[in-house]
Amino acid sequence: MDKDYSEYQRTEYDKYRLRRSNTKNVILDYFVNKAIFYTEDKTIRIKVDGYNEYLTMLDFIDEVEKAKAEREGRTYTPPDQVDTQLTEEIDALQLRYDYFKKKFEITLGQAAGLGAIETGVIEDPMVNLFSDSYVTLNYGEGILDFIYADFRTPLRKPLANIMLADFLREISEDDNSGNHSTSEKDAVPEKVYNRNQEIVEDFYDYVETFHDIREVAYASLYSAICPPLFKGGDFDQKKKLLWYGNYLLQLQQEYKELIEFCYDEDFHPDILGKLYPSERFALYRDAKDLPMFLDRTEELQISRNVRGGSSMPFGMKSEELVRILTGMNLTLSEEEKAFAEELGMSESHLAIHLRHPFFMSVKYDFRSVAEILELEFTKMFEQNVRFRKCKRCGKYFIMKGNYDTNYCDRIAEGETRTCQELAAIENYRAKIAGNKAIPIYNKYYKRYAARVKVRQIKEDEFKKWKYQAMSKRDECSDGKITPEEFTEWMEAAFPNRKPKK
Repeated sequence: MDKDYSEYQRTEYDKYRLRRSNTKNVILDYFVNKAIFYTEDKTIRIKVDGYNEYLTMLDFIDEVEKAKAEREGRTYTPPDQVDTQLTEEIDALQLRYDYFKKKFEITLGQAAGLGAIETGVIEDPMVNLFSDSYVTLNYGEGILDFIYADFRTPLRKPLANIMLADFLREISEDDNSGNHSTSEKDAVPEKVYNRNQEIVEDFYDYVETFHDIREVAYASLYSAICPPLFKGGDFDQKKKLLWYGNYLLQLQQEYKELIEFCYDEDFHPDILGKLYPSERFALYRDAKDLPMFLDRTEELQISRNVRGGSSMPFGMKSEELVRILTGMNLTLSEEEKAFAEELGMSESHLAIHLRHPFFMSVKYDFRSVAEILELEFTKMFEQNVRFRKCKRCGKYFIMKGNYDTNYCDRIAEGETRTCQELAAIENYRAKIAGNKAIPIYNKYYKRYAARVKVRQIKEDEFKKWKYQAMSKRDECSDGKITPEEFTEWMEAAFPNRKPKK
């Protein structure tokens, strides 16, 4: 019996999941990327999926197009080469890559052009500039890059173009009332012959999708390496783009709220100040009626090769590893040879297991922007990496090590110095504004330094005086001597002398 869900009341969790889920025509998990988290230096290494590019798809395309041509009774001729991008487009991509290169460590893949791998100069990029690339960043940097990205500006242009196209189509249909285009509902379904055909058709849709959303995707690192796939051709393109744009903007807002709730020291300090960020996160999810579990797709790889992010065999120290690798003897005893025969394994194979350490490395799969944000955010809890709001620009930054500061190292808009540098200057000015000792010290320092240059005062005498003057300045600042006493001492240090005739 069919059920009527027209009056179904969605829970907050239902709405939360819907905002992050695929729809019929918008696929958010088309890419499958991998991330390794390095605990020692608090960095993340991401391998961007390179599958959805021409280099991988060419064989599929040839196979599908050839079969299609045979069904239609024509001869299929493979294209000599992939259409190259315009110089202006490549220049724009180079600027975008250079922008990201300043923020993250990036090793480009083949999708950027074979020469770009070594030189960083974009030659003839394929669909997505970052396909097949490696990106290394510090814990928290990907989240900050995303929440401060400007998605609204690049969204306006394609939406304006789509609305204009819809308007022109409506006029055309009014002028040719007898020639309406067939609606999606009445269209004849396309016959699917095999899985490769679906792969190629998805790829064609993806190429068109990325062309339409490229500026939106390149607004942040995570939207660039987790681009969507719009299916269904041009049908209702505006709705698909609006849905995707809303997806990004909702995630932005969510993580701004999360950072404030979990990390901001000025956010209800009397209530939340004694809780750890992970405890504040648990409270946030409970308040939002979200479950207390998060799914991760973890891949554990066991190998005798030391890989990035690999863990030592449990209990082994680095000194022992060096000793084993430098003095390894793969010769087996008679008992070990018998054990190899019992296992049905070659002696050389068993020797590797018995003599050579095996390492474990953990990678995480992520397919969407939501997944990598969630993964990075929770990994920060595990390693006690914290955000703090800058007291100057109001933006969040990552606390590094035990260095306690209230100011970030960004250059704020309209400034030439970082917030840390500007804060130091402002604090110094504020300090000297009410301190009468500092102007006195500066006045006599300049006077006597000038006399050193004309050799009225010896260099070593001036250096000795400088340290004494700094001590007197501090005494005056602390109220141990008066400004008048400090001035009198400074005046008497090097009395004026008449030059010799």
